[in-house]
Amino acid sequence: MAEGKQRSLLWDIFKGFGIIFIVFGHTGKVGGAIVYLFHLALFFFVTGYFFNEEKYGDRPFVYLGHRIAGAWPKYVFYCTFFALTHNYAVIHGLMTEGSVIYGTSEFIQSVMGSMVFERPELYSGPMWFVPLWLLGAGLFAGVVHVSGGLAEYLVKLRIKTSFRRIDKKVMGTVEDGPSASSDGKDKNPGPELTQKRKRRVSSYEVLKQAVVVILTAACIVVGQFAVDNGINILYHMELAFVIEPFFALGYFMRKYLPDIQEKLPVPLMIVLSAVIFYIFTRFIEAGIWFDLASQLIFGMWFYVGGILGIVFTIFISKLLEKIRIPDEAMKKIPIIKNAANPIAGLVALAGRYSFDIMALHIFVFKMLDMVLRKVYYHDPGMSLSQYPSPLSMEWWILYLVVAVMVPLLAGVISDKVKSAVKAGLRH
Repeated sequence: MAEGKQRSLLWDIFKGFGIIFIVFGHTGKVGGAIVYLFHLALFFFVTGYFFNEEKYGDRPFVYLGHRIAGAWPKYVFYCTFFALTHNYAVIHGLMTEGSVIYGTSEFIQSVMGSMVFERPELYSGPMWFVPLWLLGAGLFAGVVHVSGGLAEYLVKLRIKTSFRRIDKKVMGTVEDGPSASSDGKDKNPGPELTQKRKRRVSSYEVLKQAVVVILTAACIVVGQFAVDNGINILYHMELAFVIEPFFALGYFMRKYLPDIQEKLPVPLMIVLSAVIFYIFTRFIEAGIWFDLASQLIFGMWFYVGGILGIVFTIFISKLLEKIRIPDEAMKKIPIIKNAANPIAGLVALAGRYSFDIMALHIFVFKMLDMVLRKVYYHDPGMSLSQYPSPLSMEWWILYLVVAVMVPLLAGVISDKVKSAVKAGLRH
């Protein structure tokens, strides 16, 4: 944001809605199937939107490594936590039937499995998404890299056939000297050569974006073929091709329509959001909903639902961000800086800690199961083995709120502890 303006929380809110939709979908509440039409697409889209092309455009493996380095420690930490609590969950009937008590070897095997992004623990179920997201991000970075290289080659080819003299400052690999006078002395480039340079740069960008589109279409073909034929590769690699268009959509939106939500009037966004929600209800009535992990995507309908969901979530995120309460009142509710209202601040905070919420919310579900069994139902023999919860559908509001807030608070506290430790080490 420009100096003097508040930092926009739009994309934090966007991710916050995304993780709230995931938790809501897992409660099993009737209507939760609607969020399955698009909730995962939101995270693929926002990753593509914030892809740093200047830094990683020609280094896809560095980008993939950067993503892995960010996700791996938390992934292993939470899976280790689930391994440590495994026996407690089995003893209290929180695991599915047939679950066994861990010995030392089983515990070590579980932890080591998480180090290569396996999901050895029941409660790590939602984290299946992490390796797929990493593979999808790496594939997208590869698409951008290959597109740039191919576009550069095509521009060179065109220049070689169209011009006798090529400016090496534009392409960096071909020769073109400055314009020369009749006596052999160089002169500064004239306006004609400057225009040629601009046209070459423009041609490169146009070709690059065209190749990104072509390769994205190719990914759709490959992904749909894999799904149609039941091909299942390690870490759901086949689905990385299926989801690549959502990364590309975010990438193109940031390039060409970064502020579209700022230009649309509020009444229009409200109307469009209502229309999209109605379309979603028609999807469900027609029996169309998506379970990406099971390759249930209904062909190209998967992209229709995902794109509509992305637009819907952008609109409701912007509408929430626009709601303002007096600054004096906000100072008394210090949820997050720059928030115009406490709900927007809370949802944005959920977006910032979306990984923690994703990782922990099923575990929180099971803890709530235990509390309700003891405090409300007074039935120590009640079976709680159903996954993710036998009670979350009936108590969905409680489960949604607590399963978002507890991991969020855990993430905030963890960050504060790490900051305090780092500050102590510096001193």
